[in-house]
Amino acid sequence: MKTKYIYTVLLFTFFIALTGCSEEFLDKQPGDAISSETFWDNESDAQMALTGVYSNLQTNFYSTLTLSKWNKGPSIQQGWEELTDNAYGSRDNGYRDILTGVCNPNGQDRRAIKGLYAVSYVGINGCNEFLDKIDNVSVSESLLNQWKGEVLFIRSYFYYYLAATYGDVPLRLDASTVENQYTAKSTQSEVFAQILKDLDTAIDYLPSEGYDGHVKKEAALALKAKVLLYTKDYDNAAIAAKAVIDGGNYMLSPKYDDLFLDEGQNNNPEIIFSIKMEGTPGESALWSSQIIIGFWGNMYPTIDLVNSYECTDGLPITSSALYDAAHPMENRDPRLSATVYEGNWNPLAEIKSVTGYSFIKGMSPSVVSTLTQPLNDGTDFIHLRYADVLLMYAEAKIEANQIDQTVLDAINKVRARAYGVDYTDVVNYPAVTSMDVTTLRAKVRNERRVEFTLENVRYFDLKRWEIAESVLNNFTGDPVSQRVFLTKHYKWPLPQDALDKNPELVQNPDYQ
Repeated sequence: MKTKYIYTVLLFTFFIALTGCSEEFLDKQPGDAISSETFWDNESDAQMALTGVYSNLQTNFYSTLTLSKWNKGPSIQQGWEELTDNAYGSRDNGYRDILTGVCNPNGQDRRAIKGLYAVSYVGINGCNEFLDKIDNVSVSESLLNQWKGEVLFIRSYFYYYLAATYGDVPLRLDASTVENQYTAKSTQSEVFAQILKDLDTAIDYLPSEGYDGHVKKEAALALKAKVLLYTKDYDNAAIAAKAVIDGGNYMLSPKYDDLFLDEGQNNNPEIIFSIKMEGTPGESALWSSQIIIGFWGNMYPTIDLVNSYECTDGLPITSSALYDAAHPMENRDPRLSATVYEGNWNPLAEIKSVTGYSFIKGMSPSVVSTLTQPLNDGTDFIHLRYADVLLMYAEAKIEANQIDQTVLDAINKVRARAYGVDYTDVVNYPAVTSMDVTTLRAKVRNERRVEFTLENVRYFDLKRWEIAESVLNNFTGDPVSQRVFLTKHYKWPLPQDALDKNPELVQNPDYQ
C-alpha cells in the first residue's frame, strides 16, 4: 500500500497558523494560534510540524490546488509545459503573460509571477520555523538529524524553483520576525551555493533507502545533480547522479505508464521524490490535472511535440522510412501513445484540441473509459525519478567530454524501458551507439523532452541550456498565443507587492 501523509483540514490550518505566514508573507500570528513556546515539546508535536512542512508542497506550481487559501486559481504543476514548445494553453492557467513576454509584476495571486513567489516563501518560512524550533524536542540525535535533513531538502527545493525562475531572490534562513522582515536579494549564484550547502548536510543526515513518502538521501543527491547541471558544474553533477545509481535503492519502473497512475505509484521503485496526494474528499477537489486537462481541455500538445518522437528505427520522422503521415502514431516510440492521443479522447471536454491531439499521460484508464471526473484524485506529482538521474548522469558526462560506455548505458536503459525490454536487447529497440559529442547531446536533449513531457522539466532545461530564445521565439505551433522569449526572461521580475512591502528589495534588471 502506498505510504502517504494524510493532510487534514485541521492540521493544515494549524500549521499555517503556527508559522504565522500567508500570502502577505509576514502577517502577525493569529490570536487563536497555538503558541510556539507550548507546542514544541515532544515527538508527537515534531511529527505534526513535519507533516505541516510537507503539506506546503501541496499547492499550485508545485502540485495542485488543495487547501491553500492564498493562491486560488486553476494553475497546476503541469502548466509549466505551456511555457515550452510541448503544449499550448486553451485557457490561461496563470502562465500566459510569461509565454507572451508580458511578465507582469502586478499579476494576481493565481498568476505564476506572484503565485510561485508567494507559495515558495510560505513553504520556506515553514521550514525555517521547524529548523529554529526542532532542537527543543527531546529525541535521539539520529532522528533529529533525519528530520532536519528532510526539511533542509524541502527548503532547498523551494529555493531551487525561486533561483531558477527569478534568479536573484531574498535568502531567508530564519523564521520571519518583525526584526528580520526586510531582506535584500541574494544573487542566483549565492542562492544555489546555499542550496548545495544545505543538500550536503541533508545527504549526511538522511538514510539511503527506497522512497516511502519521507525524503531520502537519494532525493538530496538527485536535486544536487540538478542544481550542479544548472550551474554547469558537470564533473560534480555526474558524481552526485552516480551516487544514486550506485546506491542501488532505485530502478526504472517496468512500465512507463504506471508512473503516472495512482495505483501504479504504489511502492514504485523509480520514484525518488513526489508530492503525496491521499485522494481524500476535498483534497484536490475540482483542481486535479485529470479534470483540468482531461475535462476542461485547458492544455493540449503541440504538433511539434508529437513530431519530436522518433520512429521505432531510432530515426526522426523527417528521415525514417517507417513514418507514414497518414498514420502518424504508427511505428513510433511507445512513449508517444503513452503521452498523446490522436484526436480528443474525451468528447465531453469543454474545449477541444486545435492541433488534433490531446494529452493522455496521467489519465486513468477508468476515467478514459467511463468519462467520469475523478473527484478524489490521489495521483502523486513526481518531481524526481530515476530516469531523470540516468539522463542527468549521461548529460553531465557528455558536457564534461567524458563519454564512455556508462553514458550509452544510461541513455539506453531509459529508451529500452519504453519498449519493455532490457537495454542489452538491442534487437528490439533502437539503442544509441554513437560516441560523438554533438550527436549524443542532441540525443539526450530529445530524450529528456519525450521522457518527461508534462513533468515540468522542459522549461527549465531550455533555460539552463540557454536555447530558450532560439526554440521559443517565432514558434508557430501554438494556435492561441504567440511566444516571446527575450534575454531578460531568463530571470522573471519580482512581484510588485513584494517590492512594496520590502524596502530592501530591488526589482530585477530590465524590469525597472
